[in-house]
Amino acid sequence: MSQDFRHYKGTFKQLGSISRIGFFAALAIYPVFWLLKQKQLKTLQLGQIQIKPLVQSIAKIVRKWHVPVALLSAGIVFLHSFLALIRGFKVNFTYLSGIGAVIVLLFLMVMGVNRFKRTDRNWHLKFAIAFLVLFMLHATFA
Repeated sequence: MSQDFRHYKGTFKQLGSISRIGFFAALAIYPVFWLLKQKQLKTLQLGQIQIKPLVQSIAKIVRKWHVPVALLSAGIVFLHSFLALIRGFKVNFTYLSGIGAVIVLLFLMVMGVNRFKRTDRNWHLKFAIAFLVLFMLHATFA
């Protein structure tokens, strides 16, 4: 029984691309809050506009949307990985880096719950960095 996977292949690659956009939106929380920690931000101005209140309003938006965007992107990633695995598993760098990224994503989500409970001891950030590296390796060579 043979099937035509050309259309199917494009579908699950599009899911991967959509999740990439979502994860970049979710990762935007880290540089914004890094900027808020900088001491020079208090004195920085852009003409008559103070920069710190602008960054604080962006931080409020990013904090509000971090979890919903990350959960939606994670769901798309799980769908993408399921579709890729039922298509057939191959031992190559793309599949192995994708499986590694999904495993790290599972730990990242657990540590996100622990972060919410304030018991993560900075593991959410460490897993986020590991996920970003594996995710980008997977996306680069896919």
